[in-house]
Amino acid sequence: MPVRTPSVVPCGCRRSALTRPSRAERRTRTALLVCHCMSDPIVTTPARRHVLRTAVKIVLLAAAGYALWRWVDWARVGASLLGMSTVGVLLALALASADRVLMAFKWRHLVRVGGGAMRLRDAVSIYYQTSFADHVLPNLVTSEALRVYLGRRLGIPTPLLLGSMAIERMMGAIAAIVLAAVGLLVVAAQLEPQMRGAFTEIVVVATILGALAMLAAWWTPLHRLAGRAIRKWVPPKLFSLLRKLLSTLVAYRAQPAALVLNLLMAVGENLLMILNFYVIGRALGVQLPPVPFFAVIAVASLVRRVAMYIEGRGLGEGSAIVMFTFLGVQKDAAVALTFAHYAVWLAASLPGAYLLFRSGVSVRDVARASAPS
Repeated sequence: MPVRTPSVVPCGCRRSALTRPSRAERRTRTALLVCHCMSDPIVTTPARRHVLRTAVKIVLLAAAGYALWRWVDWARVGASLLGMSTVGVLLALALASADRVLMAFKWRHLVRVGGGAMRLRDAVSIYYQTSFADHVLPNLVTSEALRVYLGRRLGIPTPLLLGSMAIERMMGAIAAIVLAAVGLLVVAAQLEPQMRGAFTEIVVVATILGALAMLAAWWTPLHRLAGRAIRKWVPPKLFSLLRKLLSTLVAYRAQPAALVLNLLMAVGENLLMILNFYVIGRALGVQLPPVPFFAVIAVASLVRRVAMYIEGRGLGEGSAIVMFTFLGVQKDAAVALTFAHYAVWLAASLPGAYLLFRSGVSVRDVARASAPS
């Protein structure tokens, strides 16, 4: 009888001539082949996107650096910074330090309302550390992950940490939107119609986004709908964390008095930041009456806050420079004001560097402890 030539299997192994692959084996091989063909785009696409995004950032930074080099009189900027009054700098540092304490008190208030226990000194220590990380690292998410890590070291549950941070950000955004709207009304007559329309659109968009965030945080039917949609796609541990987080957010909704108090503290913190800008501006010699200056800072701070959430501190500070010039601040003074404000806040957060060094925190520890447990 004729001898059958052994069949060649795709994986490179030889099979006996007297055996033939079963239907289950053929299906398994087909599935493995499809997975192998699909694995390359799944792995490489995020890497290509990361490279593309990094390249775009480098190009934008280079363009911004070139524009600043050609557009700004750096001799005048340097002279303005060197000519700042010592009293003004010390007062700005004191205001920035007071802001850290107020922010820590505001966050501690939400943690305690949610059923957690935290000493004020611990909250202040955490805020100093995260403030320093926020000023030296490009991404805001990194400092927030550090706050979660440090809070978990104190024994505070992750859902409560994330929930209190989300409510804190929400209250801060509402306060910033309200102050920006008031500021826009004050300076509206001094703006060209096009700029007035653009800033109005910014406030309206920020208001809509804030309303959507509140809806996502507190509307339980949306939670149930989202839970049914993502449950089979999300790992069980992560889904459990999300469910506990949403329960924490909904629990805050049942305490309106605490939310109103926290909102008032957020308004006070925003006013303190605006006052700090004003003190630095006066120390630099920026000549604007107090009320218009406060209005300009309120509008610019909202744009800066939104820009920082989109792409980090670099975009936020750059948008502040543009906003100051649009609102009547001379371009060299706008650059000096933004740089001095950053330098003052970085100097005020330096105790956080010491606290970070003393605690021995590493990036690996933060990444591991911030993962769902």
